[in-house]
Amino acid sequence: MDKNEKKLVDELRHKAHMMGPLRDLKEMLNRAESNFTGRTAIVEKQNKTEVVSYTITRLVSDVNAVGTALLSMGLKGKHIAVLGENSYRWVVSFLAVVCGVGVAVPLDKDLSDDGISKLMTKADAEAVFCSKTYYKTLKEHIKNDERMKNVIVWNKKYDDEGFMTFDELVEKGNKLIKNGDRSYIDAVIDNNAVAAIVFTSGTTGANKGVMLSHKNFATNVDGIIDTIPTEYTSFSLLPMNHVFELSCNIFTALYMNATIYVNDSLKNILPNIQLFKPDAMNAVPLVLEGIYNGIWAAAKERGKAEPLKKLVKLSNKLRSHGIDLRKVLFASIRKNFGDKFPTLVCGGAPSRADYVSGLGDFGFRVYNGYGLTESSPTVTLNMHADDDPTSAGFAFPKSKFIIHDPDTDGIGEIWIKGDNVTQGYYKDPEATAESFEDGWFKTGDYGRVTDKGDLFVSGRKKTLIILDNGKNVFPEDIEFFVMDNLSCIREAVALELEKEIRGRTEKVIGLAVYVEPSDFDNMSEKEIKEKVEKDIFALNRRQPSYKKVQDVAVVTKEFPKNSTRKIIRQNVADSYESYKQ
Repeated sequence: MDKNEKKLVDELRHKAHMMGPLRDLKEMLNRAESNFTGRTAIVEKQNKTEVVSYTITRLVSDVNAVGTALLSMGLKGKHIAVLGENSYRWVVSFLAVVCGVGVAVPLDKDLSDDGISKLMTKADAEAVFCSKTYYKTLKEHIKNDERMKNVIVWNKKYDDEGFMTFDELVEKGNKLIKNGDRSYIDAVIDNNAVAAIVFTSGTTGANKGVMLSHKNFATNVDGIIDTIPTEYTSFSLLPMNHVFELSCNIFTALYMNATIYVNDSLKNILPNIQLFKPDAMNAVPLVLEGIYNGIWAAAKERGKAEPLKKLVKLSNKLRSHGIDLRKVLFASIRKNFGDKFPTLVCGGAPSRADYVSGLGDFGFRVYNGYGLTESSPTVTLNMHADDDPTSAGFAFPKSKFIIHDPDTDGIGEIWIKGDNVTQGYYKDPEATAESFEDGWFKTGDYGRVTDKGDLFVSGRKKTLIILDNGKNVFPEDIEFFVMDNLSCIREAVALELEKEIRGRTEKVIGLAVYVEPSDFDNMSEKEIKEKVEKDIFALNRRQPSYKKVQDVAVVTKEFPKNSTRKIIRQNVADSYESYKQ
């Protein structure tokens, strides 16, 4: 995009800003179409190599057609699931449901068939959009849930009863619109109404259906564009069923006409970045880890690791004097990312400080934040994460947080309030009542706040380790301390264990760590495990007695993760003893 094109986009975006706060997602879509008519909105690869572009005008047309067809099928007010890989049709399907039909239920595509079926039943879904990958899953589900009447498949035709194609729905809707049917186009949205039921990832417990309204989503989108400078292109990598990707990337990019490039496969991340040359992307900590470790692994393979360390040291010294030559000094690295370092907006879990700072050393701009599904998702934002990666930042626009009942160190539970906060959990009044007090949502996360309002997150209430001496230990404190001091440790999970000590059973801190054998030269797996265990125990000398690790399990493969690459702690806990064998 040249300077003239960027100037035009900036002028159009200013016009959009001047239209005032968003009311709902339908207004978001209509404003985008009116302000950016004919401009490219989404680009994706099809059949592995073909690159296909869609304008905002085409997207709105398809949304209206699909929505009109859904209404003609008697689905007004119904719950409709969306299941499958990131794609243009995923976006159209979700928006078609929420902008005038009913409630969308985005599902995690990586769940088991049984898990998918259970969540559709739990959410009372009566129709579903899906890719051909889930044909058998849906065929079986229909047998067990008589409410599921319609399956709309994005990319293949099936003759089974109740199955139809996305293209058939578009064709049907366009005919109805041509014949004067404006039931969908003229539908009025209640911005307090539930737009979507989004299930939590369930890394420490059962999935809960978070009810998010149009106002919730609109508040988050407004906050993003008021806070973060909007780039001109965006890369969609994280699953669209997660609110972080959907609300902070897809919706915001559509509203401000930042062309969305859809990643078609995890194995194609780097080739697609080189192809599309995006300006920004949402990421989770393990994506940052992959980028950071990948850069150093490539340097090591070429025998350039030591010269690169010297360049980083030189660059940082120059920057301390106000001289920034990172574009020149690290040009060869930039080339691997499309001749630019894309802005990385990281969320989902705390990030390792050394990775965030290290990426900043090369020239990446990293934003860090704190949020959760229940807040649509943003609560705080750190716009200078490479300067202080441990901070979660300051309160997001129209969002408030407090530290409830802080201890002597100022640490207490984070409570939040705002138009971005959920009204509760679907068909779970007990969990909803338990989660709110005096209008505040109790996040279950602990943290502290500085006098300036800077939030530092300590850890989760559910994973808190409570020792026999009454001391409370956040596992994250142990995990980051060990990883920050032992670069060979890729992942760490601290757990509460029971161990026989001097004839009595005591609660102690156990630590499971993942290391990559290639990081150790000429060492057997047994030697690697012995060295890592010895190094971890040596770090105990730098910790207070109650934070000492007393048991270690070393593995040479990644821990199990969910679709947003969060470690599933319960799985690690269940497997801990087998790791030690």
